[in-house]
Amino acid sequence: MRLARHYQLVLLATVSLSATASRCAEPSPDAWRTAVDRAAAEEANRAYTSGVVRCEWAGENPRVAALMPANVAFNFAVVGDSNAASRVTKILSETADAIDPALRGNLERLGLLNPTLQWLVRSCRPGITNAATYLGVNAHPAAFREEDFDAAKLKAVAQSITSKGIALPVRVTVEYLDDPVPLSRAEPCVDYPDAMPEETFALPFGVGIVLRAPERRRKFRLSASTFPAPGMATKYVWKWTGGVAIRPWPTTLAEVPARGFAEVTVDAAGFGTRADVFVFAQMPSGLYGPPSVVSIYNPPLAKRTYVKGRLKSISYLKESKSVPYDIGPIWAPREWQDDFVLNGKGRIVSFSRTVPGSYAEEPFSAIGELVLSMSASGMPLVTRKVEYFVSPETGTLSYRPVGEEKKYRLGESPFRRSGE
Repeated sequence: MRLARHYQLVLLATVSLSATASRCAEPSPDAWRTAVDRAAAEEANRAYTSGVVRCEWAGENPRVAALMPANVAFNFAVVGDSNAASRVTKILSETADAIDPALRGNLERLGLLNPTLQWLVRSCRPGITNAATYLGVNAHPAAFREEDFDAAKLKAVAQSITSKGIALPVRVTVEYLDDPVPLSRAEPCVDYPDAMPEETFALPFGVGIVLRAPERRRKFRLSASTFPAPGMATKYVWKWTGGVAIRPWPTTLAEVPARGFAEVTVDAAGFGTRADVFVFAQMPSGLYGPPSVVSIYNPPLAKRTYVKGRLKSISYLKESKSVPYDIGPIWAPREWQDDFVLNGKGRIVSFSRTVPGSYAEEPFSAIGELVLSMSASGMPLVTRKVEYFVSPETGTLSYRPVGEEKKYRLGESPFRRSGE
């Protein structure tokens, strides 16, 4: 059976989608934009090791702290009225001024003034009374409240610190594995139906990853070191939110979390909008520095449905209450549903796509090729690769077949690299 006509129907329906599907009429506050835009995150990373003190507004809704796509822990973000960021910046500047001038000069020279301010604010937040509370994941929100910045307390502590009492920040690196199960690095147009990369940014003090591949389980490796002196930590402490499991690297007995090495497995069904991995360095003095964070964002506009723990479908939505501001830099709007067929081992065998308002169902192979002809048993016989792109006319995600037709013999249909 030839299915090219079905493809044309679906493509026309897709291109006609509204370009405002993932955009809100309300302007995005600066801190939200930094969390989703690579260039803005890179600018915040550069500012982190400069002597420029800054704070960005995260909007008025405190829920934003849980919904921001990436925890940019190297950037101060505050929830409150539109002038909250200006008031907090003033407090931070006064705190920096309270540091001994000679010590402040050294901190600025080493790129440690802003990391020290981060450490002071996180250590002095209400309810942070000891190392255990400081290391708790709830102690490090993506966006602070204005009351977290106690000007008198911050300045008093800043006046008392010495060069021996500085806690260094952590540099973190993400590595992707060659093993296909669980899937590690996923490529656009190959492992998932999108043109955007999964990695929003991989910066020295934080990593932002957007889950786009359909696999439920994913795996990465992280390594940590102190900045600017890599060997200063006596140990590293890792903390994480739901949906994440951490183990040592399996290669040698030395590559363990306490020494800065963590193998991270993520379960997409085990968390909501975001999962975070925090890493802290403990200094010889016993102090713990400010964290670096790897944040894995599960786009609310891709609604995954599981049956008995196995992926059944992904519905792509136009809007969600969990997306209060524009996520255009990491998400092109689309509106269709992919229904998956899995074998007994959880491996994706094929999937079919439907668009609202269309009765056409478009079949795809396990590796995302458009199926032009299939056998009576439902196995692909003739396919073409598919290229995904953002339409310049509509701003929506669209796709088209590319390359020559591929023919498969019975029993030789393509299979996906990753199984669950």
